[in-house]
Amino acid sequence: MTVSNFVHGKAVRVRTRKLVEAAIARLNYRPNVSARSLRLAQEYSVGLVIADSDPEYLNDPFISRLVSGLSNYLSSLDFTLDVQGVAPERFEGATILRKVGNEALCAILCGPRALRKQQFDYLGRLGQPIIVFREIFAPSSPHVAIVGQDDLSGGRQLGEHLRERGVRSVVFVRPSLEWCAVEQREKGLRQALEGRRNPVAVRSVVTVSERFNDVHDTVTRELGRRTPDAIVAATDSMAAAALKACEHNGLRVPKDLLVAGFNGFDVWGYTSPTLTTVVSPAYELGRIAGELLLGRLKRGRFPRRTVSMPVRLQVGQSTA
Repeated sequence: MTVSNFVHGKAVRVRTRKLVEAAIARLNYRPNVSARSLRLAQEYSVGLVIADSDPEYLNDPFISRLVSGLSNYLSSLDFTLDVQGVAPERFEGATILRKVGNEALCAILCGPRALRKQQFDYLGRLGQPIIVFREIFAPSSPHVAIVGQDDLSGGRQLGEHLRERGVRSVVFVRPSLEWCAVEQREKGLRQALEGRRNPVAVRSVVTVSERFNDVHDTVTRELGRRTPDAIVAATDSMAAAALKACEHNGLRVPKDLLVAGFNGFDVWGYTSPTLTTVVSPAYELGRIAGELLLGRLKRGRFPRRTVSMPVRLQVGQSTA
């Protein structure tokens, strides 16, 4: 019984847990998930559907870290994770949403707000335990919970920093594909810069995609028209492309203009100068989602229906 409690993630005293771990390692024990599923009439699988028109969606640093956090947590409790990417307009037709073997679901939505709301409402009607990542819609269905981060605050923090640096004009570079997180980042940035006495002008520029060449070309065209005091990109990868465009146009960062991004993953440290960014707890979001889902499966209800993790400004050389 003690070993069974340990394997199923139940509370076991620290000293006892260490003894069980040592025995498992010595015997190379692996639970038979299929046999357990038959015995308990329960599937040990969670599905994740990602609405994204880019076929290389797993290359996105945020998505890859979130998936890692979710997958690692589920794996530690013998759950598997099925992942499917689908174009936003084909979201409701995703096969993973109808797969019998998945006991619970997670979803990342994108597209215009009206389309995301349609996707969100559809998920609520499925009757399964579902986690939706980074959305602003309030869950009306008891089967749905929201796990996200405070992107609005992140935009505000960055906007306040740029205001302190004395900027008078800012260009916000965002992709054409609409994400809730990007909307909130721009909204927070504008609140900090436009909503005060002596407002700072903010202009939004849309790129075809988040790919390097598309961002580089868009920023180059913008710099050909005028040079703003600062460029803020929706992600660090886009900010890195903006840095390169500034360099190609003979502009020195941060002497001639400031550049910043969002997410705080590895990219910020690889650039020269290093990027000012807003750090995202993407891995933790995945882990927390796993905890909420398994809590819902065990107890029949979500421990919490809405979780919003804080973000923090990290000042680099690009705005120093």
